[in-house]
Amino acid sequence: MKKKETKVVVFGDYDTGKTTTLEQLCERITKVEYNGTTVALDYGNCMVGGEKIHLFATPGHERFKFMLEIISHGLDAAVIVVDNSRGVTLAEKEIMTELEEKNIPYVVFSNKQDLDDSELEIDREVEVIPTVATEGTGLMKGLEILLEKLN
Repeated sequence: MKKKETKVVVFGDYDTGKTTTLEQLCERITKVEYNGTTVALDYGNCMVGGEKIHLFATPGHERFKFMLEIISHGLDAAVIVVDNSRGVTLAEKEIMTELEEKNIPYVVFSNKQDLDDSELEIDREVEVIPTVATEGTGLMKGLEILLEKLN
């Protein structure tokens, strides 16, 4: 029997480290960007415990918000990458609320711990994983924690 493939969507506001997260987790990724800014999506895949994980990252700019719905179609789980030096933004809170309403499991990557290692203030019960995407720190552990929520 063929093992199910899992679709994980990586959300977050502008410049939180979504593309870098994918670059660290996946051997190769495909990016649709303009001047270094994601304008449509990033895509990569990796193997975790013998299972193929498809990772899609959304653009963070408000003007590309329409892409979120397209990319989110059929997702199994989500990661929200938060810039810890900025804190949780309104856009990220809205994404969390929507995921919760649809009963989609998610974790929060409290990214940029190298710039600000204080504890992320978050007003909900969710697993928060401290990460430094540029170094790959915490990313695979966080993905594994997320995937455990699907079993």
